[in-house]
Amino acid sequence: MTNQEIEQKVKEILSKKLDVEPGKIALETRLAEDLGVDSFGAVELMFEIEEAFGLKIPDSEIEHVRRVGDIVTYLQGWLEKQPKA
Repeated sequence: MTNQEIEQKVKEILSKKLDVEPGKIALETRLAEDLGVDSFGAVELMFEIEEAFGLKIPDSEIEHVRRVGDIVTYLQGWLEKQPKA
């Protein structure tokens, strides 16, 4: 999966979950301030992302996620560590 595909999938998840047009979501978009994601919403969002990408994000990592780009960067790093098929 390319970085662009990861970014697109994250934007699609955010768009569906938060009822926001994908075109209004950028890497710099802040989850709380720009999209109105509260702490409960953040947990729900991480469940959606975990399910979509087939991984488990530790709570300690979720605390550092502030922007859409933080999610994408985390997923890119996680996918790079996975064994190649």
